[in-house]
Amino acid sequence: MEAGTESVEWVRQEFARADLSDKRLDRRLVKTAEYLAQSPGSPINEACGNWASTQAAYRLFNNAKASAAGILKPHWEATAARMAGCGGAVLVMQDTVFFSYGRHVRTRGLGPIGKSNAAHDRGLIMHNALAFTTSGVPLGIVSQSIWARGEIPEEDYQEKIERLQVTAIEEKESAKWLIALKETVERAPAGVPVVTVADRESDFFEFLTRAQDLQAHYLIRARTDRKLVPEDSAGCTRMLEALSDAPAWGSMTIEVPGNGSRKARTAAIEVRTAEVTIQPHRAVGRPRRPAPASL
Repeated sequence: MEAGTESVEWVRQEFARADLSDKRLDRRLVKTAEYLAQSPGSPINEACGNWASTQAAYRLFNNAKASAAGILKPHWEATAARMAGCGGAVLVMQDTVFFSYGRHVRTRGLGPIGKSNAAHDRGLIMHNALAFTTSGVPLGIVSQSIWARGEIPEEDYQEKIERLQVTAIEEKESAKWLIALKETVERAPAGVPVVTVADRESDFFEFLTRAQDLQAHYLIRARTDRKLVPEDSAGCTRMLEALSDAPAWGSMTIEVPGNGSRKARTAAIEVRTAEVTIQPHRAVGRPRRPAPASL
């Protein structure tokens, strides 16, 4: 079977249960997805092949019934079925993508994606939670949010810090991590072990306590050497101290890829674990409770 034929068959199976409250929209969704799957690197007009199909695709995307959640719902359901059938634990990777549309000067609804409100630095932001098997086979998206930032206020660094201290987490961009964590727990099939994996941007206190409330497993890269509650952390006052005191389970080497400013290298690492309780830092106007964590 050719790759294009396989893509079409996958699309038909994936969106077979689409329900946009209009059978014509359901059929158009499948047909448009077929076009895009056969030519994933092409613009919509090239992928659709002719003007009539291109117009139909644009009408689909402009229809209020064809919401992002409505389009993704059958994919979420199919992803959950694959998670249930993979026969083991599932890793759900969270990460953020920035789409730059700075050259689309007439496009409305965009927001800044850099550190300024400059016209050339505008676009949309997408945060995904993508499920994989432990061997790296992708299973599908379990959460996706897309938004445009508001205009960046004119303020100095201290003013920004003070503003963020009194802003509820639900009103911050950091809420993306909590939304994806909650939706991962809600959409994961019962009985399947799921571990959320995220980079150091997710290492903030509300994420730790929300995961505790949801009984969610997570593996995140530490951003800071956090203070601990000594009586619950084998007498240790800092996270790195607790790990240094813990016995090593083993060692290994990993290949660290290079980037524009760093050469590729081989790193030697040790695996250590510790059970600790993280001390909450001071939050203006908002009491916090300690957060148990496994390191």
